[in-house]
This record gives sequence, structure tokens and C-alpha cells, in this order.
Amino acid sequence: MRKLRAGLVIAMASACVVSAPNMATASRPTADPGVGQVTDPKLLAEITQAQSRRVEGDPQVTVELLTSDPATVAAEVTALGGTVTGAVPGALVQADVPISQIQAIAGARSVQHVQAPRSAGYVPTVGGRRTEAVLGTGPTAGSEVTSTNADVWQMAGYLGAGVKIGIIDYFDFTLWDTAENGPIPDGAHQFCQDTPAYGLCNAPNSIADEPFVGDHGVAVAEIIKDMAPSAEIYLATIATTADLQAAIDYFATNGVTIINRSLGAAYDGPGDGTGPLAAVVNSTVGKGMTWFNSAGNDAQDEYMKRSVPTNLGANAYVNFNDGRPAVGPTADTWLRIDAPGCFTLDGIRWSNDWNLPANQRTDYSVEFWQPTFDVTVNADSFNPTTGQVAAIDLSADGGTGTGHNIIDASQAGGANPLEAADLTVCPSNTYSQYFASGSVSYIRIKRNATTTVGATPDQLEIALSDGFLELYYYDINGSAAKPVVDSKNVGLVAVGAVESDINYQSDPYGIAYYSSQGPTTDGRIKPDVTAPAGFASATLAGAFHGTSAASPTAAGFAALLAGAGLGQPGGGMGALVRHFTSDVNAAVAPGPDNAYGAGVILFPGPPSAAIPATPGKYVPLDTPARILDTRAGANHIGPVELTGPYNTQSIIEANVLDGTLVPTSGVSAVAINLTSVDSKSIGFVQAYPYLRAATGATSTLNVSTVAAARPNFAIVPVGVDGNISIYMQAGGNVVVDLLGYFADGQTTTAEGRFVPLAEPERWMDTRGIGGAPLPAVFSGTPRQVAAGETVDIPVLAGTAVPDITVPSTTVQALVVNVTATGSLLSGFLRVIPKGTVGATHANVNFSYGSSAANTVIVPIGTNQGISIFTNRNADIVVDVVGYITSTDATVDQAGLFVPTTPTRVYNTIAPTSNPFAANEVRSIEVSGGATGVPTGVGGVSANLAVTGASANGFLKVFPGLTQPATSSLNYATAKTVANGALLSVNQGATPADPNTVSATMNRSGHLIIDINGYFLEAAPI
Repeated sequence: MRKLRAGLVIAMASACVVSAPNMATASRPTADPGVGQVTDPKLLAEITQAQSRRVEGDPQVTVELLTSDPATVAAEVTALGGTVTGAVPGALVQADVPISQIQAIAGARSVQHVQAPRSAGYVPTVGGRRTEAVLGTGPTAGSEVTSTNADVWQMAGYLGAGVKIGIIDYFDFTLWDTAENGPIPDGAHQFCQDTPAYGLCNAPNSIADEPFVGDHGVAVAEIIKDMAPSAEIYLATIATTADLQAAIDYFATNGVTIINRSLGAAYDGPGDGTGPLAAVVNSTVGKGMTWFNSAGNDAQDEYMKRSVPTNLGANAYVNFNDGRPAVGPTADTWLRIDAPGCFTLDGIRWSNDWNLPANQRTDYSVEFWQPTFDVTVNADSFNPTTGQVAAIDLSADGGTGTGHNIIDASQAGGANPLEAADLTVCPSNTYSQYFASGSVSYIRIKRNATTTVGATPDQLEIALSDGFLELYYYDINGSAAKPVVDSKNVGLVAVGAVESDINYQSDPYGIAYYSSQGPTTDGRIKPDVTAPAGFASATLAGAFHGTSAASPTAAGFAALLAGAGLGQPGGGMGALVRHFTSDVNAAVAPGPDNAYGAGVILFPGPPSAAIPATPGKYVPLDTPARILDTRAGANHIGPVELTGPYNTQSIIEANVLDGTLVPTSGVSAVAINLTSVDSKSIGFVQAYPYLRAATGATSTLNVSTVAAARPNFAIVPVGVDGNISIYMQAGGNVVVDLLGYFADGQTTTAEGRFVPLAEPERWMDTRGIGGAPLPAVFSGTPRQVAAGETVDIPVLAGTAVPDITVPSTTVQALVVNVTATGSLLSGFLRVIPKGTVGATHANVNFSYGSSAANTVIVPIGTNQGISIFTNRNADIVVDVVGYITSTDATVDQAGLFVPTTPTRVYNTIAPTSNPFAANEVRSIEVSGGATGVPTGVGGVSANLAVTGASANGFLKVFPGLTQPATSSLNYATAKTVANGALLSVNQGATPADPNTVSATMNRSGHLIIDINGYFLEAAPI
């Protein structure tokens, strides 16, 4: 049970005994009118120490400048003679600054707060138990490999090959066993930065052996190599938050996609997923990495929360006994801390004041005392008087008052409602009954007279990184609300621990007694998942307990998924790891909870086969069939376990080979209409083959308005066991209407082939624009289709559409793009074969003020016609882009469909691309290279999406150079809109040249194209 804080904090612990001038009389910066205040005790102490050294010139100190505008602050620092040494986007600047300029820098308009740099990571301890537990021994490979089913995946050939994993930790390479961990990563695989220099690094920037805690990082690497033997490892050791950002940039440059950090950190935010370290997480995920972090080991004896009554008097002390079954008086203003010697605080905060103006924050100060005699006989209820204690000297860390034992950051002066964060306290006694030669200390918290508590009670949180709180006084709920762990970003996975060792369990389902639990201060569930811990470690020569072991287990889990191509780095992988869990606590509390998160990570069976690469023919259903509706109640269709609504980032699997509508085998893909309903946020929904494509790598439909119904057409390759996955990044519910399927194993066929038109044709426009024919019931007068009205599209035989190229025979179904526009109400369109009755599906959902379009494959009905129903007054436009052949057609291979792994082939949001200018035409390659589509194809199945448009407009994607009169997609200002499309392509000059499409937008904006398959070209004669 190890209680050492690493790196920067080790140096701080030794600094506690350094002699310094009396802070009560030492020179301090003071606030002038219009100039910011320096209130951070640690920085004030460092300034005093720097001034006392009597060096020539203007001494400098290292500071962190909290800001939402690092670029402006960096320029101001430079202008004032400072040197910027690091930065975190949107959060802070780290700099060496002359002491004479600190006031000016603190008062700069863009600076929110100035403080001494905080440690960005320490090795957490497994505390809480009053007696030591005996470490177990076992085989070299930990049981985490078998308990997660990773061994089954490894035997199937999934070893994490091609995956790069970054480990942020402390390392002692003298403990590195190459038989266990492989060769020590060379200099190109190491990064080290400690600002200021605390001895963590060798020159140039390589990691120095850390003798105190270096076995921790080596043991973490051992777990990752056990889980993902072929993964490539990169190592980083850092000191401050800005150093951590520099390590992230290093990982990104080297192609790392998974990060493990089994470290804790002091409070730097209110526990709601904001703060400098949360900003580093956001930067990391934005660079395409998934971050795994230990949830913490603070659930027993290292965290407590107290509600401070609003009537707490001026200069009165907080009562820590709030009615708990503690031994001793009900009025207890002395909080006992037992520690192995020195101990470090993550901080004392009251988050309810975090976003209030300084004059509305309660101002507390914190006192540190130690007993003057052995208190063992009265250990857990000792409530001393001031005559029985002595002050602990904290002058090196900014202490003031009697014996320099008071920490006061001055919330009234603008400091955050946070005291003693990252503060190391070193008592000189050895009175602890729980640690050999350990210490006993007391904390008192006083409300300063400058402010009141406020209208609502302060929720005071006290967190240690080591040591024991007074017996009975700890809390479990909320202990996980620490920096990094509390991130809102789906690409951050906070990992709790389950233990097979009953001595470390707190319930029958295996949750570890020490594993930190949520909720966050804004009520979110943490941890995100749980993973095994307490298994054998060759590095530690025993068992590795703690969430520090659970986190690399989950990171290695992700590496196997990544090696199988199943998770998009960043948020997609984070969602997938949350999905592949077992709800072991379901009998008590089904669903995610604040002990287990989503559950214990567990692999499904490994992917057993690739997407069938043989061509298939399309088999349409007579009318669309609703096969899934996750809405509860009367709307629900499908298995009861697929009942929503779902939280954001949820994934479900739906079986589409039911043996009735679709055969149980011989099917390569299905054509569906996917609708998002009751979404919980803006975002997207992705339908993709289960265990055969990457979660988050593509999208099927985009949700730009929360809770609005949004449909889209898609061809989805079928996944393992006949399932498709649906990633509801936007949450809510989904509806799946089945239009038809592709029967594979075809070489040539007459029916079921897609024939794209060389130029799409507009067959109806009720606005009377462009000469397109009107429905017969309109009598030649343009008007909106009335609510509840069904109109027929001109039939193939004898149609009035000029220059029609669709044959009047050999057509089984039409592929049409249907647009609703001009409606004053929200509603839907239903496209059906003419003469169909009883249909209940919807193809297009529209709303007031914008156009909505969708692709539909609709079989030909009575008299070779199709019909459209609307439930609201709307104009309707119908463009025919191609057709599906019938049994009367010529036998050929042209138009047979071959599914591919869904792939993003074009994205103007990418850093190296640019948005479309209005009316710009671009040629885009849709085959060859990394598209998954061979050259020489006849067409592709794609999903088109426009985002960031400057104004309402339309997109055209077409073959050749001549723009058609039709459109592929209608979009709205600042909205993201998608539409499935079957596209005809341009042929290359030779069969080996890529196929292309042309694209243009009449307003500027971004275009994304995802492809999920292709159609064969006619065989050469």
C-alpha cells in the first residue's frame, strides 16, 4: 500500500522544510486600482523565496495564467519580458515571468487568475483500510486477460497490431523486464518535460528513472502488453498541466490513438468537467485520441463532503460532525488526518460558488495543527483545544498566521472557491496508530469575516491523495469528481475497479472498496466503466490493486478493438468501450450507476468473417416494414430489451435477418430508412455492420435540432450474426423501416440491378418550376399538396416527362430523391407503390422554414406508378436518379451491389482541406486508394452531408461536366444535413484510374462523403 506522490510533488514535500522569510512581514505584490490581485499562497511563497535569494537583476518565477484566450495572454507575457514555456488551448499559459511584472500580468484583461504551476499527475494509492492487506501472487500474465475475454480475441489473431498507445506515468527502467514488456522504448518513443525542472528528465527530454514510484508506470505498461501484445508503446513523464499538453502534442505527432494515465490530480475546477486538465482532455480527443484514466482510489477514507449552514458566524469554524455515528462530541471542528508521514491534499473546495462573482463567494481559510502528545488512546474522536496542539509550518507553501499554518487564497480577492489544492503537509510527530512512524494532523476550516456563506449552504469537499480521514467521516458519493475523471468528453473513459480478491470488495458483485464513485457535481455518472484489478504483476512481484491497474486493462481492451478496425479514435472508441460491458449489478440497479458506470468491460465473440465481397441483387419489399422502433409504449417494435430512450453516445444492435422478411443467410446488405426521434442533443446517428466497421468513423443521419424527427435512407452492410449496429451519438430513440435487401452470391442477373441515370430527371415539382409536370389532379395549376392528400407521379408508360430515359418496361422499382419544401408546419411524406393501402412508415420528415429531402427505393405499383402522401400542406419535388431492373431486363452484371466497410472518402472539415465556395465545382475521387472501392465501377452507394453552410441552399453531386436541373440535398444555414444517395460516377481514362463524381454547392459550406458499397459496371464485350 504505497503512499508516495510522484515527481513534482515529491520535490514539494521536501520543500516543506526549506527555511523562508516570515510571510507575515515579507514583501508581497499588492493590488492597485484596475490591476489584478495575486492571491495564490504557493505563488506568494515562491515570490518571497526568490526575493530572499538576493540575485542580481529581476528574479523570475514560473506561473500558470488561467485564461480562455492563451494567444492574447502569451503576447502580453512576452511584451512584459516573460517567456512562455507552455499552454493549454482555451485554459492556461505557463510562463517564466519577472517578479516585477507579475502584478501587471495578473491584471491583464485576458487573465482570469495567476498561480504557481500545479502538478498534473501523481500516483494514487490504495488507501482506506485500517490494516494492510496481504498481496497475492500468481502467474506472470494477469487474470485480466481471461476475465475480459481478451484471450479469445488474441487466439483469433487480434493482438493490437498497428495500434500506438501512449502511457503518461513515472518509470524506473531498472525494473523493466523485457520478457514481460518487450524492449525498453527507445528515445523516439519517450517524452519528458518538467517545468520547472524537478529531476524527472534526462537530457534531451528522455525519462529519468524515478526510484520512488517508477515501478507504477512499468507495471502499467506490463498490463497493456498483456492485453495487446503487438501494440506499440510510447511513454511520457510530465510535471505541470502545460507539460501534459506538450506530451499530448508529442503523442499526436507520432500517431498515438490511445492514451492511458493512471494518475490522480489536485482539484482545478468545480467537478463538472471544466478546468485546465479538462481542456487538455478536449484537446486530446480533438486530435483523434481516446484517453483512459483511473477513476481514483478515494471511495474510502480519502474524501468527504459537508454542508455548511448559512448561519455559520464570522470567524467561526466548520463542524465536521454532521450527525454521523462518530465517537465524540457533536460539535467537532477538528478533522483528524492520519498519514504515513507527509500527506498531500487534492484540495478543499465549495463548487457551488465557482461561477459566482468574487464578492459573492464565501471566503474560507484553512488551519493545520498537530498534537503535542501521543493521541493513540483517543485516536478517532480526539477534539483538542488549542493548548494541546502546535502549528504546522507551511511557510514554504504560502502559510501565514501562527507558525505559518494558515492557507488563505482570498476568495474575496478573486481566487476560486478552492483552498489547499496540491498542498503537501509535513507534520513532525509519529503518533499515528495506522502507520508505522506515521503522523497525526488536524485541519480546521474557518469562514473569514469578509463574506457570508450565502443564500444556500456551501457544499464543502475535502479530498486527500494519501492518508486517512477521521474515522466514520468519509463519503463515497462524489469521490470521483476529480480533474480528468470528471470530463464530459466521450473520448475520456474514467475506469473504476472490480476485484476478485474478496478482501478488496465492497459488494458481492466485485466493486472495489477503494474505487472512486460519482456523481460529478453536475450530476453525471462516473466512472464510465469498470475493469478488473488486483491481478498478478511481475513488476510488483505481487498483485496490482487499484484503479491504476483497471485503467490500462481498459486501454489494452481498446487496443484490440482498434486493431480490429472497430472504433474511430476519440469519441467513437470511447462509446464502443462503454458499449462492450456487462451490467453485473443489474439485479440491484439495472443500467449505468455511480459504482460500475456502464458495467465491467467484456469482449463479445471476435469478428468471425469479413463483409461478403460477392455481388448481390436488390430484392425490394412490396411495402416498407417497420422492424425497430425503440420508443416505449404503443409505438415500440422489436425486442423489449431495445426500449429507449437512450442516453447520448449509446450503441444498440438490431438483427435484420429475421427469416421472414429477409432470409437468415445469403444477404450482404439491407436498404433501410433510419429515423432519429426525441434526440437528447444535436449530433448524428450511425448505422453500420456489427463488428465489421468502426464506431464513429462515418455517419448516416445528422440531428441539427434537438428532439426533431430526422430520417435518412441508407444501405447498410450486414454484420456478424445478421446484426447491424446503431450508434446514437445524439441519444433518444430510433426507428428502422426496411425497404429491401441485397441477395449476395450473384454473378449476373436480370432483376435487382441498379441502373443509374446519366443525368437525374425531375419528374414532378408542385411549384411549377422548370417545366416539370404536375400531378393530374392539379389540372395544370401549381399548388401545394394538401394535408392528407395523396398524389400520383406520372406513370412510366406514356409519361409527360420530356426526354425520359427510364424504360417503360424492365423496371421493378424507382430510385428517387424526394424533397418537401414550403411547409408552414412540421410533417412527413410517405412514398409508396401506387395503389398501396395500410402503409405506416415515413420517408421524409420536414419542418417549417427549411427543405428536407431523402432518397427512396420505391417499387412500381398499379399502372407502373408511385404515389406520395403528405400529412401537412407542402410542395413536393421528385427527382429520379435511377431504377432497379425487373425480371424482364437483360441478364448482366452491371448494377449488382458489392458492400464495403463504410468509409469516409471526402471531408472538407479535415485540417488540410477547405470548404466549398458558392457555386464552386469540384471533382472528387470515390474509388481507389483508401476508399475501399476498386476502380472501374458503375456507381457508388454514399451518404452525403453538408455542414457549416453560409445560407440555405442545395448540393448537386453528378457525373460528367453538365450540371443537372435536379439536386442531391437541401441544407439550411449552420445546420448539418445528410442524405443517402446512389450515385452514377465518371469513368477514368483507363480502368485503373479512379472513378469520380462532380459536386457543387450554391452556398459556401463543408461537404462530407461516406461510401458503403459500389455497383458493378457492365462487363466488357
